[in-house]
Amino acid sequence: MAEPTDPPAEDGGPSQDPFPSSDFDPWAETYDRDVIAQDKFPFDGYERALDTVVSLAAPRAGMSVLDLGTGTGNLAARFARAGCELWCTDFSPAMLNKARLKLASARFVLHDLRGPWPAVLERRFDRIVSAYVLHHFDLGEKVNLCRRLATSHLMPEGRLVIADISFRDAVAMEDFFRSIGDRWEAEPYWLADDSVTALKAAGLSVEYTSVSGCAGVYSLSQAAQLHARK
Repeated sequence: MAEPTDPPAEDGGPSQDPFPSSDFDPWAETYDRDVIAQDKFPFDGYERALDTVVSLAAPRAGMSVLDLGTGTGNLAARFARAGCELWCTDFSPAMLNKARLKLASARFVLHDLRGPWPAVLERRFDRIVSAYVLHHFDLGEKVNLCRRLATSHLMPEGRLVIADISFRDAVAMEDFFRSIGDRWEAEPYWLADDSVTALKAAGLSVEYTSVSGCAGVYSLSQAAQLHARK
């Protein structure tokens, strides 16, 4: 069953925040309708991306799964149906309230990924997953976070699987930008060629799956040489 109260939130993050949780709280009411109904940027391929995460994660009943930036719980719900033990984080209280309605047995942690890691999550998980969160981070931040998650919070044979707004390379992103005009919002989106190279250089094994013109899934684990040193 869910914990009667959430573990305390951790403070942290920049003082001038370009993505405050208060911007996301009002969206909680319409988020599910917005992302599932859309077939345009930025959510073209949203359902396929989440399904791909589950396929690559290959969940089994009893696995421990951490969903980072769970939002209203759309990705986590898929793992709940597989019988997994779920931990879900988000920095928006309103989003977490929506997720609670779908995930009666999950544990919820109010947490900003840019802040200190919560003590309650100082453990290892069979799988760590995330959907449509890390495009707010620049490449260096993405890589550092993925490496830290893989080396400090995954089981030795675990997997980190991330769905997000992603393009094959800078040329593909430029072509996509030109095709959609004023719907474009400039953020540090994933570019698969640069991202895969940087993640491998950080000691991670990486597989990339393109899902749509603006979505892709990264499946990561500890590289063999890094795993052998642990």
